[in-house]
Amino acid sequence: MIQLGNIISGAENLSKIETSVKKWNFEKLNGIGFYRKHDKYSIIELNIYEFENYPNNENIDKLPYSYLDWKVPENKFEISNFESGKDEMVKFAEFFINWISSIKGERLYLIFEINFAGFHPTDSWNRGACSNAFLNAIISCFDEELYNIGLEKKNTNHLQNGIYQSVYIAK
Repeated sequence: MIQLGNIISGAENLSKIETSVKKWNFEKLNGIGFYRKHDKYSIIELNIYEFENYPNNENIDKLPYSYLDWKVPENKFEISNFESGKDEMVKFAEFFINWISSIKGERLYLIFEINFAGFHPTDSWNRGACSNAFLNAIISCFDEELYNIGLEKKNTNHLQNGIYQSVYIAK
């Protein structure tokens, strides 16, 4: 019997950015990705830093989750599955770090600074939604078209009176 629990959904999409990843010289990257399925919705904006270039990297051991620096105010992001969503992102972050290390031919240490996260109140944010949005945000760091799609979704679904809201705003 095949166990499918550890498969990284969407990992095959990394193949389209392999050439750009090889050329990456470890400058700060910015990405935004979203994921929408029947009862799932998530949007995530992030920065990716190589550990040595991360501001305040001396405090990295204080991060609650390896590789993730969660900058989204938790009091504005109240959903019951919050912690399990972050666990999904750690799994995807570890996968991406291993993948990019194999592409670059050296062990890399990356920090994913999450600056914005959005959800829809009637949909699930975890169960694959946040991790797929996270992966799409990573890919969008190297794919301008995907970045622009994510930015459009953020502006359409989360901007109200010039302020970005974590909750999906129906228009």
